[in-house]
Amino acid sequence: MDDHSLDPDRLMGSDVAGRYRLLAVVTAGANTMVFDAWDPVARRHVTVKLVHPELSERSGFLDSFSVALEVSAAVSHPQLVALFDWGVHRFDSSAGSAVGRSSAFTVTERLDGGSMRDLFDRGRRLSHSQALQVGLDICHALAEVHRHGLVHGELTPAKILFGADGRARLADLGAAGVLNSLAWAEPSGLDNHVAMYASPEQAVGSRAQASSDVYAVSLMLVEALTGTTPFRTDSANTTLAARVDRLLPVTAELGPLATVLEHAARPDPLDRASAVEFGLELVAAAKRLPRPEALPLTAAPPLPMPDDVGELPVSVTEATAVVSTAESAPQSPATALPTSVPTQAVPMAAADVVSPVSPDPIAHSSAAVSDAATRQRPRWAIPVVAALAVVIAVLFARWLLITPTHEVPVLAGRAEAEALNIITPFKWEVAIDRERSDIAPEPGSVIRTVPAAGTTLAEGQSLSMVVSNGPLLRELPEITGIMDSEAASLLSTAGFEPFIESTPNEVIPAGEVISWSVPDDTTLVAGDEAEPGSTVIVVISSGPAPRTVPDLVGSLVGVARAQLVADGLRIEEADGLYDDDIPAGEILSQTPEPGAMLERGESVTVSVSLGPDVVTFPSLRSGMTFVEAQRLLIDAGFTVELSLGAADGVVESVSIDGEKPEVGGTYPRDTRVDVVAV
Repeated sequence: MDDHSLDPDRLMGSDVAGRYRLLAVVTAGANTMVFDAWDPVARRHVTVKLVHPELSERSGFLDSFSVALEVSAAVSHPQLVALFDWGVHRFDSSAGSAVGRSSAFTVTERLDGGSMRDLFDRGRRLSHSQALQVGLDICHALAEVHRHGLVHGELTPAKILFGADGRARLADLGAAGVLNSLAWAEPSGLDNHVAMYASPEQAVGSRAQASSDVYAVSLMLVEALTGTTPFRTDSANTTLAARVDRLLPVTAELGPLATVLEHAARPDPLDRASAVEFGLELVAAAKRLPRPEALPLTAAPPLPMPDDVGELPVSVTEATAVVSTAESAPQSPATALPTSVPTQAVPMAAADVVSPVSPDPIAHSSAAVSDAATRQRPRWAIPVVAALAVVIAVLFARWLLITPTHEVPVLAGRAEAEALNIITPFKWEVAIDRERSDIAPEPGSVIRTVPAAGTTLAEGQSLSMVVSNGPLLRELPEITGIMDSEAASLLSTAGFEPFIESTPNEVIPAGEVISWSVPDDTTLVAGDEAEPGSTVIVVISSGPAPRTVPDLVGSLVGVARAQLVADGLRIEEADGLYDDDIPAGEILSQTPEPGAMLERGESVTVSVSLGPDVVTFPSLRSGMTFVEAQRLLIDAGFTVELSLGAADGVVESVSIDGEKPEVGGTYPRDTRVDVVAV
């Protein structure tokens, strides 16, 4: 908005809702102003966000704001910025022209690692592993938000904040959605920094949905890797139009995350991954990436203490009482939106609690001895020093006795970050040990604590938290040379996932394991250890490879036999056929046809040419009657024609085509022989 009635400089040092002292301006935007502040009741630094009166006083805004904050306050997760309080603040004379006006506000935990927007503004890019870790943190948060049926609605890099532990948190759940609905009600006034991460369905006027949050996260991770926001232009309207029905451009810079990010940013919400699916795909991609380095965060400078907080108590008893009061005192309700809006109670982080100033009697005693050694003591000083030592010893004992103690909570099974959030207020010296365990197989989950849950520990004492590095490794069995069913059973029993592939082999019987490997580490051999659940690719023999039948027609039968034998096939000959055009011994036809597939040892049946069908002319004795000659010639394969004379006459001459036939000569079968009998 152009007309801001709030002057951030004039608000410095004032109290919001009579409680939260504003210390420093974080950001001053078109709709809200964000401040670092001090909560004297809980004795911690907090973040206060004020909505400009121009928005707060719109009809229906406070009711929507109240409902959204009340609903979102029911959602709690380590990757969500904790919401402490909310309400309406009426400005007094310190607010300049806003005197008498009202502003909705929220109070949340203060994170000092900056935002993803800060990283982008400093020109920082993230490695694939770092981007994956940030994306996974936000997927955890969104999965919980969506499980409650809620939608964030305005996910931008400014909403991704980082704690001192370097882990990402999602901010402004509830409030962002209300402000977002106002912005989209007037698209002409929509800021481009919001439009850059809006989904295609929002671009065409639909409300934000769970898949819209996933789309925004994908675009932010692409920007973190490449330094450029996909579909970005110089104006909000053209930015929105540029992504409708457009697939995410995939470049080499996205590396192993390309497929995951593309799935999360599909133009159709129904094709898009859910927050849970997005997270699972990131986990799968993590197996191909190294562990992430620490994020390039810039720690926020320490905040000043408010002038009227007063000196910290020097009495150990008083100091402890102050801390105890801050932890146990109920928060005073702020000026209510409707009166049904509850004030939210959230456990304090360690950085938010002001530690009591305790005397260090050991250091004090050492200094006294050192000073005394440098000068000669008068006699009267000895009893004074002795008395002082007694007083110091009593004070030290008293300090030990009143040091606050806390019971070690049950942390087994919780995520490491969540467990640290729980125990940080107890001010123990926490050491993290890591080992593999089947009790807590999920990497990053707590296995046990030393001392165990239920033990009482004083502040300052040591607690060891044993965190899982994953399940115990399993030994890889030797499966080469055994049958596939037995190999699969052995691998499954050992906790691995067998993946069977087959390949032809001329020697190894079908079904027998030829080789195996672990894709995640191809150097592993039998006896080595691997993580359970690892895929083991098992290559088995499918037996001899099928043979392609060659084209044998026109080949000599002997040559064809040699060729088939070389291919591992056999030849079978069918009855030969006479053929006037094909020489004897050549193959006329075959079954099966060329190109067909046969198993090794099967047969190809061929039909072989017998050549032309010819007969031999017989010798006719002298004095043979026509009837006798006719019978002899027909039996030899000729046809006989009496060309002249009587059928009971004696053969005088024979001819074929007018020529005398040669005894022993060959002629085509059924050749006609002309006979003259007298």
